[in-house]
Amino acid sequence: MRLASAFVVLLVACASSRPSGTEVDGATDGASDGEVADGAGGEDGASGPDGAGLDGASPDGAPAIDAAVDAAIDANTCPTQPCTLFPQCGCTPPLTCDIDFTDLMGTSCRGITTPGTETSACTTFTDCAAGYVCAGGRCHEWCGADSDCPQPRGLCAIPITDGTTPVTTTLTCSANCDPTNIAAGGCPAGQKCGFFSVDRGGTPLRVLDCAAAGPGAHGAACTADSGCAANTLCSTVSAQQRCRRVCNRTTGGQECATLPGTTCIGFTGPLTVAGVEYGVCGP
Repeated sequence: MRLASAFVVLLVACASSRPSGTEVDGATDGASDGEVADGAGGEDGASGPDGAGLDGASPDGAPAIDAAVDAAIDANTCPTQPCTLFPQCGCTPPLTCDIDFTDLMGTSCRGITTPGTETSACTTFTDCAAGYVCAGGRCHEWCGADSDCPQPRGLCAIPITDGTTPVTTTLTCSANCDPTNIAAGGCPAGQKCGFFSVDRGGTPLRVLDCAAAGPGAHGAACTADSGCAANTLCSTVSAQQRCRRVCNRTTGGQECATLPGTTCIGFTGPLTVAGVEYGVCGP
């Protein structure tokens, strides 16, 4: 049996100084639960944390830049002024180039209070190290190509948006997490590795990224993936919508061996990320 799949479009909103409401856009691709032909199940789709784009809230002032640093910025030859996100250019350490969060237009140099990286949770832009931006509750790395991202699963594909409008053309890396084994790393503590779909250069692309983990273990009823725990996915098999264990079909689906009576079921339109096909343990 193969399941029909549906995905959530990942639109990471810019982070502000507040801890929530600046995360993955919750819009779905329009597929509704249970609308699957011939009795086959359909994946509910990994849904991101609640909240649309940035609502216009901004930090209480940008980090101070002394005169010497300001003069250096004015004199730089970066492709983007006053500084460039990737590769980083125009800001003198300990400052780093980031989105100008005072008006969401252009770039500016900012300070760093905590040098967070891709496995770090964040609530404000200064929680992330040089070359990273706080979005979706974690630090995302700026990039120019897939090779700039953690491998083997990281892809340079996630835009930073204000609602649905890109704030910059520079992209960030998707997570290098393993959706079958959150313990392998790649996400901040308490988050899960979920499936998302993005548009990169006009081409749909499936990626992995981190999202808040829910309480539902394998077999628990669910209405969205946000209700399911790490290593599980909200999916529908034979009209039964449940959190189900994610399995790796490319390597044989051994994850289902500890769940008697289940096998690793794939999706129609294979759910493939970075060359690996995933499924769920069903029925």
